[in-house]
Amino acid sequence: MKDNLIIGEFIVFIFGFFILSFLLPDQEVSVSERRHLEKLPEFSFQKVMDGDYFKSLDQYFNDQFPYRDQFRWLKAQAQFSLFQKLDNQNIFIEDNQVFSLSSAWNEKEIKHFTDKLLEIKKRYLTSNQNIYYSIIPDKIAYLESSIYPKFNYPRLNQTISQQLNSQTGAGSSFHYIDLFSLLSLDDYYRTDIHWRQEKISHIARNLVEEMGHPYVSSKMEEHTFSPFYGSLYGQSALPIEADTLTYLSNDVLDQIEVWNYEKQKKEKIYQPQALTGIDAYSVFLSGPSALLEIENPNQEEGELIIFRDSFASSLTPLLIESYHHITLIDLRYIATDLLDDLVDFEGKDILFLYSVPVINQSSILK
Repeated sequence: MKDNLIIGEFIVFIFGFFILSFLLPDQEVSVSERRHLEKLPEFSFQKVMDGDYFKSLDQYFNDQFPYRDQFRWLKAQAQFSLFQKLDNQNIFIEDNQVFSLSSAWNEKEIKHFTDKLLEIKKRYLTSNQNIYYSIIPDKIAYLESSIYPKFNYPRLNQTISQQLNSQTGAGSSFHYIDLFSLLSLDDYYRTDIHWRQEKISHIARNLVEEMGHPYVSSKMEEHTFSPFYGSLYGQSALPIEADTLTYLSNDVLDQIEVWNYEKQKKEKIYQPQALTGIDAYSVFLSGPSALLEIENPNQEEGELIIFRDSFASSLTPLLIESYHHITLIDLRYIATDLLDDLVDFEGKDILFLYSVPVINQSSILK
């Protein structure tokens, strides 16, 4: 009798939530995860035959499950408190900071990264061009705790240097600019993977001066937004204290416009309306973009092309006053083959600026 009662309660519980998922209105976005949620897929026999319909339907029920965030919080609490695990789906918390475990060393992906840089060098660059590269560590590198595995940065630097400069006859050498020793944990957001713009002016200065160019920066004004919940916050599913996002501007930057090739229009460097959207980090240069051109009429000299990932979005505004023209290329969204028709490489300095997670999964670079 008792067993039947338990079974009955379980069935009511399961079917109750199933029915409730249809009664409650669908949510369009998950603020904590910073993404759009799956909508109920349209039925078609073709989608059923292909298997796409049931795959989308399964994702829809996962996304629209009633009290989904509460159950994610309960699972995370159980992982850490009940089962005493050190991480929950590769996410862990230390000193009120959210971290993502470093991926295992991937020799194939690192080789793909250096091959991509060599391909660009051979295809587009000349022997008299200055070519630089820098590696942005993920913030776990600066965590003092030794119980979590960290990426081997000295080995990565050595491997990339050897692979890039072992080939001759394809132009000038790659010059490495070290950033590792200039950064600390405080330079990163607590709930996000990215560095904080108000903390990296010295990084901008170091890059510009290492590339043999004078650094120019007028007095900046701070603009703050809170609460800022970064990408790691949603993945942790735990109530971590929010960050404050700060972006720096002045009269020079406010006047400069950015040409966005995808949107085929000019935009401002900062997009304050993005602060209340899904991803507040998109306030910097409108977020992910394949190709951007920035011209500074207040500076007569200096042309720089940056091959980059998302970290450069917040860094670039700090470089603009030092250059007449900056081109930003994100190979995650544009194929290398297309650059010939869109970018003039002649006479420009080149900077490859990539974070370790992108280098270690560089097959995403087209």
